[in-house]
Amino acid sequence: MTIQSINGTERTHHNALATLGQGALWGAAAGYAGKYVLPLTHEEKNSDEYVKVTEKIRKQKTEYSVRTEKYLDGMKAKKNRSLAEDEFIKLFDGMKEGDHVKPSRIRKAIKTLEAKNPLEALDFKNICKETSKIAEDTAKQCVQAYKLVTKHIRPTAFFVTTGAVVGVAAALIGDALKTEVKS
Repeated sequence: MTIQSINGTERTHHNALATLGQGALWGAAAGYAGKYVLPLTHEEKNSDEYVKVTEKIRKQKTEYSVRTEKYLDGMKAKKNRSLAEDEFIKLFDGMKEGDHVKPSRIRKAIKTLEAKNPLEALDFKNICKETSKIAEDTAKQCVQAYKLVTKHIRPTAFFVTTGAVVGVAAALIGDALKTEVKS
């Protein structure tokens, strides 16, 4: 019984090149996928552009905007609005894009509702929590989308080339470790 490794007499040069080519192809595909799968680096997260954009996104979640206006229009379209919904709509009266609702206005609305009907005050707080959650979720989605944009900006050639080189190395090592047993 003999053991032959790497290039025995039955292996042709063509087979070795095919193995290396396959390794390079799989490695390049893995490198390209790695461009998007790998998390953002410390440098990418601390770049001026990334910090500026993500801070703007987080700031916008508390600003009066077109999205706020659409939400309020949906609430105004209801035929039978509750007292809490009316008070919530009043919070935004006279606001322009970019304005913020002051916490003092929210506290004042809660006190007004508690004096009239404590259940309505609770409903008002729930509306505020719901809208805050919607804004928070939207901001998270926007930040996730910007992370993907940041990953898209990464140099593709670096990831593909690195993956191909690692794939060829893995194919060479795999070929070297492959042994054939003949009886």
